[in-house]
Amino acid sequence: MDPHVSGVRAEALKVTTGGLRAVYRTLELPGRHPLMDADAALDAAVLAAYGFDAKKDLLAQLLELNLTVAALEKQGKPVTAPGIPPNYPNPQKLVTDDCVRP
Repeated sequence: MDPHVSGVRAEALKVTTGGLRAVYRTLELPGRHPLMDADAALDAAVLAAYGFDAKKDLLAQLLELNLTVAALEKQGKPVTAPGIPPNYPNPQKLVTDDCVRP
């Protein structure tokens, strides 16, 4: 997760009762706030990473990507999974323990 987003989320958790769901419900409120800006930046980064266009049908783009990957796998061609590429130097620098635990 983007460190900026997790930092903003952590700060929001300190002043919001009800946990993460309550924090993310604030995105539905009118007006701007830091979490909304951080969430928009994260959305843009994900769209860019997958080469998706926010102005086009996202589900159709995801289906097309899925069909492309399935066809490559069926042909026995290599497919790089989402996430950190296996040859990325020092991937631990990109991984945090910022997650929701049961």
